[in-house]
Amino acid sequence: MNAAKTVMATIAVAGVLAGAPVAHADPAPQPAPEPAPSWAPRKPAETWLGQPVVWWTGPTPGGHWGVWINGGFLNLS
Repeated sequence: MNAAKTVMATIAVAGVLAGAPVAHADPAPQPAPEPAPSWAPRKPAETWLGQPVVWWTGPTPGGHWGVWINGGFLNLS
C-alpha cells in the first residue's frame, strides 16, 4: 500500500510540474551601431547567420567586429 501511495504522489507531482507555466522574455534591445574607427581591421562580412556585422567597443578596450544574437555580442574579430 505504501508503494502505491508513493507512485501516486510521484505522478501527481510530475503532472503539476508538466503543467507549470514557463517564463520567457524578449532579449535586450541591441545598442545602436557605432562607426568603426579608421584603424579597425577590415570588416569580415556584411552579415553572419542573418544578423548584420557591427563594430562594438563594449567592455573590452579597442573594439571588435561581431553580431548581436539573442541579446549577446558574438565577436568575429
